[in-house]
Amino acid sequence: MTLRNQVLQEFLIRQEGSTLRAWIHKLDPDHEHRITEMYFLRYLRENQFPFDANQLYHTLDSDGSGEVTFEEIDPAGDELWERFRAWACEQYPQGAEDCLQRMSRQNELKVDDIKIDLFHFEADLVEKHWTTGQEESLFKALSASQERLVIGDMRWLNLELRRLKKKLKAKEQANLETRALAKKQSKDPRENLADFKRFLRQKHGGSLIRAWRMSLTEGDAMLLHKGAFFKACVNIKWRTDVKGLWEQLDRDNSGTIGIEELDFRAAEELALFRQFVINKFQNATQTFAALDLDGNKNVSEGEFMQALKEFGYENRDRIIFQALDKHGKKKINLEDMTFLDHWKPMEYLLASANQEAANAFKNKLRTRFGSYLRGWKLLLDVDGSNTCNWEEFRQACKRLGFKQDVAGCWRALDSTMSGTISLSNIDPASSSILQDFRTWAKREFGSVKSMFSVFDEDNSKSLSLKEFKRSCRIYGFRGHLKSLFNILESTGSGGLTMDEVVFLDRWANQTVEIMDDCNSKNDTMTHLPSIPDGPEPGGEIANLGGAKCVAQSLEEAGIWKEGDLHPAFKSWANRRRRRPVKKQDGSLPALASQVDLGAECLARRPILLLAYVPEEGKFRTRVSGAKARASKGGNERRSEVPGAEEVPAA
Repeated sequence: MTLRNQVLQEFLIRQEGSTLRAWIHKLDPDHEHRITEMYFLRYLRENQFPFDANQLYHTLDSDGSGEVTFEEIDPAGDELWERFRAWACEQYPQGAEDCLQRMSRQNELKVDDIKIDLFHFEADLVEKHWTTGQEESLFKALSASQERLVIGDMRWLNLELRRLKKKLKAKEQANLETRALAKKQSKDPRENLADFKRFLRQKHGGSLIRAWRMSLTEGDAMLLHKGAFFKACVNIKWRTDVKGLWEQLDRDNSGTIGIEELDFRAAEELALFRQFVINKFQNATQTFAALDLDGNKNVSEGEFMQALKEFGYENRDRIIFQALDKHGKKKINLEDMTFLDHWKPMEYLLASANQEAANAFKNKLRTRFGSYLRGWKLLLDVDGSNTCNWEEFRQACKRLGFKQDVAGCWRALDSTMSGTISLSNIDPASSSILQDFRTWAKREFGSVKSMFSVFDEDNSKSLSLKEFKRSCRIYGFRGHLKSLFNILESTGSGGLTMDEVVFLDRWANQTVEIMDDCNSKNDTMTHLPSIPDGPEPGGEIANLGGAKCVAQSLEEAGIWKEGDLHPAFKSWANRRRRRPVKKQDGSLPALASQVDLGAECLARRPILLLAYVPEEGKFRTRVSGAKARASKGGNERRSEVPGAEEVPAA
């Protein structure tokens, strides 16, 4: 708190009894959540404020918006007032009249005759679980007489409820539009791409390059055309929104995709390996001859790693061997490597990060467009998805006239090697502000578009800074609103239009990107942390303490996708060489289609089935089998373990 804030607060307390009372009854009697410069200065002069009122006002109005908010005067009082308004709207949805009648507990009285004293006010708040406290302060701030609460003191509640209903109506409309779009589009394209990659990894032992060579292309082609991709999806029985899947992969609309667009990290490792061995041995044939230390025409993983060590190749990674091991036989032959001769990797796969070039690019972008966001929207992210791939970036550099180390610049911006960049890589501060605003708008209004329609009360199709700040305060968004407005308003017109904010609705959810990035760093699900072994089947399934620890760590890291199998139990099952049983649409198939219940092995060992974790986070587990019946006389034992169910033997 500044000295000037403290002086103003002490003055208002002397004049009105509290800052909140002064705000409700004197400074903001119309409940607009703001006070203009003229009104503010007139109040201070009429009440003989002993200091320079103009200087105080300009100190409070730090962003020069021409108005002052209660938050700028007393942040603690503003927080209390906001909480009470939200609580009152929830407890008294019928309005001020209903509020007074319920407080008085005298429904037969006319509303104008009801007068609530402090005792009944406090009793009603306690009964309805108001937990913030300061009941007496609220009562004296609300009551004009400070002795009785009457209908005139609560008129603000009706206004708040009208605003709330308007917001909820807009949110309902946005949800209807979202559901209508969901019917046309069965799954979010990014989520579908992540599922597709998981499907390929599971089918091909964790290697997407092996999946590329075996299932997606023919003849080890390193470019895949649209028609061939559709045909490959039919062959591998993948039917979920193949068109949308292709659009996610072919972001530059070139009609072809490369291996780097499917698995950037593996493609990079393979490209670096190719560059090294081609420079050293000229071609794949001589490279294989050097790798085949024992001359048996086959190279095992151990032999491969040993040879690379002798060659002096420092970037030894088993992902290279997996990429070369086309058939997953844990050994490679000459035919597995010949594709390296005709593959021409993208230039950025072989480049090193050049931060100087990245800084030069960003400076040139800001100089040309006036701001990072405007340059991002007009040059790099024309479709408003908040992503830009390599080809889009390369074309943007040409249009911008940037001729320095383009590939090194890209590698510096794409530091996570995800294959795309977002606004956060260009302007982290603006990206964080916009993401927070987008999250709030979608939570409160269903979409940024519906939020704008609520804010635009005069239907002018434009919001001034004052209108934008006022609406944000009314509906509860906190932050430096002028900075947010300037970030969004990129034309310099002084008004914010629908087109300048609605692009945020097209921004993809970050959760899918986090999960996909995690998958790219983990070749298979077996790389998930292990849970300590529990007793053998027939006893307790797993050490719950260890499971809980792993689960919490994975949830905090954002890896566990809501509604998916719990990662702790994926890990537990994979250690026993089980795989989660799911259909392509994510549902569990019938038990009879998964396992032969008459198989003799079921008498020795029960079958583990993984199912979705319910909201309560627990499953009832039934353990049986020969050992369980022997140890317990045939009685089934039950234990509660999250995320798994063991089915008794037939």
